[in-house]
Amino acid sequence: MVAGASTHSSVESGSQVKQKRRVSLYGVGIVSPGAANLREFLALVQEGKPALTPIAELQGAFLTGQPKFDFEVYRDWIGQRHAPNKFSQLSDKGLSHVRMAVGTSIDALESNPGLEQTLKKIDPRVYVCYGSGFGDIQAYFTGHDEYKTAEQAWHKFWAHPERCKSLAQHINGTRADAEAPVSPTTFEIDSPERAAAWEAWNSYWCKKSDGLQEYLREFNEMESITIGADVANDKLNVIRAKAKAKKALQDKWKNPLPPWEAVNANMLWNLPNAPAAQVSMLHGIHGVSFASIGACATFGLILRQAVDGIRSGDYDAAIVGTTDLPPPPELVAGFNAAKVLAAGCDVGVPLCNLRGTHVAGGACTWILAADDVMEKLGQKSLGVEIMGVGLSSDAEHIITPSMEGPKLCIRDAFTQAGISPKDVHTWDMHATGTPGDWSEFKLIDNLPASTVITARKGIFGHGMSTCGGWELTAQLFSTRKNGKSYTLTGSGISSDRVHPSIKDVGRNIATDKAVTLDAPNGLVCGKLSMGIGGISSCVLTKIQ
Repeated sequence: MVAGASTHSSVESGSQVKQKRRVSLYGVGIVSPGAANLREFLALVQEGKPALTPIAELQGAFLTGQPKFDFEVYRDWIGQRHAPNKFSQLSDKGLSHVRMAVGTSIDALESNPGLEQTLKKIDPRVYVCYGSGFGDIQAYFTGHDEYKTAEQAWHKFWAHPERCKSLAQHINGTRADAEAPVSPTTFEIDSPERAAAWEAWNSYWCKKSDGLQEYLREFNEMESITIGADVANDKLNVIRAKAKAKKALQDKWKNPLPPWEAVNANMLWNLPNAPAAQVSMLHGIHGVSFASIGACATFGLILRQAVDGIRSGDYDAAIVGTTDLPPPPELVAGFNAAKVLAAGCDVGVPLCNLRGTHVAGGACTWILAADDVMEKLGQKSLGVEIMGVGLSSDAEHIITPSMEGPKLCIRDAFTQAGISPKDVHTWDMHATGTPGDWSEFKLIDNLPASTVITARKGIFGHGMSTCGGWELTAQLFSTRKNGKSYTLTGSGISSDRVHPSIKDVGRNIATDKAVTLDAPNGLVCGKLSMGIGGISSCVLTKIQ
């Protein structure tokens, strides 16, 4: 950097360099509440009716967005390209968020004829990135429950006086332990205190069990069997020897399942990078595969990484997306505790009653690429250019967005795109259906009055990471081109339901009516997403 040059001018210079390479959208795959693919998704958006359902585990007091997804649909596609057991491996080891990422990646390739073969031609200059709001937390919940259940049985078994001399002596009074927990029998039968006391009691005496120490000595001897110089043959021999010793140990002690054997390995196969890893393996992509996470701004974050990587010349294409598990009751309860969730069975519609949002699951995959490379290979885009993606953080509050933070990312996006706010024809809000909807209008006060404002979380809910992908896809692909004009599908919001404070803002809000806009040079679209933790993303695109 030249001495005395400003940071701002440096950012603009970097943006101009990146802008030399145009990046467009070449494939789209969608799974959402009420929609198993892009066609069904666009029909859902066109209808504008909520695809939300009560969650039974919470007595139907909350609506959630349960994705419409059947992995079986992809069996033949996968079977035609991989070994017969590939589909079953993905079904058994990949949990919901992984399977949905895989499914939407296939749909994205299928959405544009020839795209699969084109990407193979430019591999490894293709990379894969997926984000997720929580991963598949059910795998962690299940693993925790499996472990705790086994641990309680394990403690109880080894704390028995027959296997714990210290407890036998404590009970008969020959050698009392002054540090021992209070006896559970002092508490009322069936009381929570008695149950907790039993856990503490068994845990304490298990540690003093001489039987357990003998078991562990024999266990360690079994595990000390090692592979010799002939790795190929010795590995199988060691597995057999350990299995035989393990059976003998179990026959001797008749012990319950050890806690370390109780947890399913699926907890490991569904780490945050698992969706990207499985997609890269499925499609034979050798560019780097990884995960990026930015809460509700994740889709914009991943787009920015893809655009930067392609414009810099490091890559020519990227398969990117987000995937969120079907909301379990624990997640809904957590959102409720954060005071952002709408309770009851009435839909919390954005810009209307401001009651709150609804947690939803699903996935979205986009395939981006450099036009210069794809044109040489004869591959057509889907008619959408990614003009600019801005990112910023609030550096203030974990949930409530600031004013300056999101405005920074908006300005960043416009600088990258080389356009001004007056060029924007339509803008999609983050709009969670909370009081924040009203303050969000202050972030776009420099957009012209003619800009059509949309907000669609009342249709498919709030995917923790996927909301931005759904909303961008709805914004771009529910729009019909008619010569030099474009017809925008409404937001599914009745004009008579718009909140009075929102009406007072005086914005051109898309309700349940289609809107036609003249855009002879292409329709410029803006999209803002604001995530927990303060990260925001702004995506500017052009439909041509």
